[in-house]
Amino acid sequence: MFLQILHLAQAALTAYGGKQSYIAITNLRKYEEATKKLAEYSSTAEHQRNKTYTTQTSGVLALLLSLFASLTLALRGSVSGFLPRYLYQAAAAVALFFARQHMRGFWADKTPGLKGAVPKMGDYDEAQRKTQELLNVLDFLMLTWVATFFVALVIGY
Repeated sequence: MFLQILHLAQAALTAYGGKQSYIAITNLRKYEEATKKLAEYSSTAEHQRNKTYTTQTSGVLALLLSLFASLTLALRGSVSGFLPRYLYQAAAAVALFFARQHMRGFWADKTPGLKGAVPKMGDYDEAQRKTQELLNVLDFLMLTWVATFFVALVIGY
């Protein structure tokens, strides 16, 4: 029962991360036409545009895996068998680790507010803030998966 509650909390945290991701992606899409046009003239701009979308995608995929694993383990953890109980937790932790590394590698040097002096860039700043919040969620969520894995080893399901 204790682990089921922890997995439900992970699902809630994953949903919160999903909300941050949704807001960031929605705000980034507002600049899609401008970045597409800029990418036609600059390979650097094209690279930045592609990296923006691939990093956001990796975050979403990791969140989806985390949500699937947390809900499955919360609802069916004790009856799902030995291997899935531990494999889901390890897979979620690994996926979150690689997604946050991928995202952090691109977004770490992006500081919200620097573009604030440029007119009509408020949504881009908000997207950066939400992405930074998502990175914080991915960090914490990864740690919760490691913790629940060890709790499951110690107390079992």
